Amino acid sequence: MAPDRLNKRCQRGAAATEFALVSIVFMGLVIGVIELGRLAYVYTTAVEATRLGARIAVVCSQADDTVVKAKMKAMLPLLEAGNISIVYPAATCSITDCDPVTVSIQNLTFRAVIPLVPLDFQIPAYTTSLPAESLDSTDNDLCT
Repeated sequence: MAPDRLNKRCQRGAAATEFALVSIVFMGLVIGVIELGRLAYVYTTAVEATRLGARIAVVCSQADDTVVKAKMKAMLPLLEAGNISIVYPAATCSITDCDPVTVSIQNLTFRAVIPLVPLDFQIPAYTTSLPAESLDSTDNDLCT
């Protein structure tokens, strides 16, 4: 056989092998970036759900804990009722000495979907406090 034919025969499949090795690393990076994006989305949505819950607790006079938690869970389905804490001011407070309404999210865990690598990320606890208001919640779209 001619030397270049022998050389070509030795190189057969080298490109496919290189592609397989590089694609494994590349796909791992792509999946990692996607999961970090999902983690950022969950954290940002948890912050917004806390703000929404505090706003509903302050504005909606008929809203109780179950309504507030349901609205927050609708925004972020990863939330459970046990992850949400709501503290109302005392019923007999005045404008000058009334504590704010405080809504907190704690113990929220995000599970990354990376093949063969089970990773759980703890979302940091987040709290939103708003001053108690006396607004009429009649015909308010937020309260329905």
